Amino acid sequence: MPLSVRDLEAADHEWADRLISRHQGSRMVARLGELIDPLTLPGIVAELDGRPVGLTTCSETERGFELLTLHSEEQGVGAGTLLLETALRVASASGCTRLWLVTTNDNLGALRFYLHRGMRIAAVHRDAVALDRGLKPEIAATNPENGIPIRDLVELELPTDEGEEQLRFRRFPRVEDLDALPEEAAIDFLRTIFEGGPTFLHSLAAARPFETDDGLLSAAHELGRSLDTDAQIELLDAHPRIGADPEAVSTLSRAEQGYDGDTIGEDPEPWIAEELASLNEAYERIFGFRFVVFVAGRPQREILAILERALRDYREPELRRGVDDIVYIAADRLAKLREI
Repeated sequence: MPLSVRDLEAADHEWADRLISRHQGSRMVARLGELIDPLTLPGIVAELDGRPVGLTTCSETERGFELLTLHSEEQGVGAGTLLLETALRVASASGCTRLWLVTTNDNLGALRFYLHRGMRIAAVHRDAVALDRGLKPEIAATNPENGIPIRDLVELELPTDEGEEQLRFRRFPRVEDLDALPEEAAIDFLRTIFEGGPTFLHSLAAARPFETDDGLLSAAHELGRSLDTDAQIELLDAHPRIGADPEAVSTLSRAEQGYDGDTIGEDPEPWIAEELASLNEAYERIFGFRFVVFVAGRPQREILAILERALRDYREPELRRGVDDIVYIAADRLAKLREI
């Protein structure tokens, strides 16, 4: 039986209380200086095979159609997306000009969920959680899972006059939203295309606003060149080895290296992988950092030749080439993520 939605009923309140409390510490919601009981509001329940798996509570205010809570018991079944789509239809039918909600700066999963589904950053309410913590003292100071201080409220919105097509999936947020995000959330998205390197990522997030994709890549190129040697090595070492175990690399890296296609991951000769591993070890022993190259769909045997040539180069130009290639990799990833 496919997912379906229905109105929240009084008989659902015990289940809804458990669901909301499990995600938020208690049922009551403190946001923007108000303490609200979500179960006094209308709600929409998502059901799978006749059992409730997701819930959003909502209300019409002078600011638009607000989603006060949105939670799902099961990940990956589409309950959250269906609830968001349904809420947008209800908001439009009610004559509200926008659908909106707030979440905290540490809630990276929620920010990814909403931005991937076309929502936009309307505002960032700096240090607003301090006021809410006075109403709900159990709000933690720091997220125990990622260590991020719980500090700001991020307000997201969707105009209702653009129709449901705006809920199309975005694999990477718009640059204007990336520019507006709190630093921790911006770094989380930037890590998708640059893999890692804390010094680089923090410095790049601090270089916002980018304004355009080209602005983002230009800032990354300039920053990479200006980093000290230790930070450049940290950035290179955050990338997986060419030919690394496919289970140990990111989804984008796995695709680039051909494990999901017909390039590196499909090379039939086992000696090539063995030679690549040996050359990688020699490269790291000689230069003191990881070999990174923009694969661009080339098979392993071609990468072997590039790596062999690199071993005859000097350390400084090889370090600069590797950092530049990280930006070329990021540019290629960004272009692919925009192809929707």
